[in-house]
Amino acid sequence: MGRRLTFQNRFLRQLGAETLRNSSFPSNLTSAWPMTIFMSTSAVDQTRILRNSKMTKKRLSQEERRNQIIEVAIALFAGKGFKGATTRAIAKAAGVSEAIIFRHFATKEDLYDAIIAYTLDKRRMLWEQEESPQDSQDLEALLKNFAQAYIQRNRQDPTFIRLMMYSALEDHKFRERFFEINRSPLMKAIRLAIERGIAEGKYRPVDPHLTTRSFFWSLMQYCINRFVASNRSSDENSDAEMVNNLVGIFILGITEPAVQPLENGLQPT
Repeated sequence: MGRRLTFQNRFLRQLGAETLRNSSFPSNLTSAWPMTIFMSTSAVDQTRILRNSKMTKKRLSQEERRNQIIEVAIALFAGKGFKGATTRAIAKAAGVSEAIIFRHFATKEDLYDAIIAYTLDKRRMLWEQEESPQDSQDLEALLKNFAQAYIQRNRQDPTFIRLMMYSALEDHKFRERFFEINRSPLMKAIRLAIERGIAEGKYRPVDPHLTTRSFFWSLMQYCINRFVASNRSSDENSDAEMVNNLVGIFILGITEPAVQPLENGLQPT
């Protein structure tokens, strides 16, 4: 009995003052406490995370606290990888105890799912703010619009690219789940424009889906090289040059070559 009380006292101290202010404890809280012990990591030194963690000193609503933990976890995963960022490190950066994290996310897997949903919602809202070309059949305009928006977004915040890289390196399902759930309306418009061009004989009979994805992967590789792998900053003029060059090559590559007349002016049969 004494040992049980000692454990409960340690548990209450771990919950901290914020939890003690609650009028009641969930009945399953103690059963969720013995979580898997993840590998340790060094102290977080990312300025943005530490700056954001200062907001934890004020009392937050449950939704605000949950979103804050997600944002801190995203930054940590982007900097240390999914395996390198522990719940202890996330709690320290967020200015809360691990028990608070487990109150919002029963397992680390639940936190992964929340990050995916949060990231998708955030990027979907950004895509909805973009103005699509009025002529949805103009493939060149669609490609330029999508490329410029995608590069600019990752220039401003390369966190998503970092998450994708760590996901690929660690064989994590963040990348897989993202592409299963995410369906960009601009990507769909590009694919449909290619399909129409093929039906009209304007474009070669390529695979519209694979062709659209190839264009996207080219943009992602550019963003990795520019905003993650390189220490040198690039200006937006270089982005525009890259977009114009890539779109030009892309359009030329899928366009059905025009039939050239013979020297006597006749068309080949």
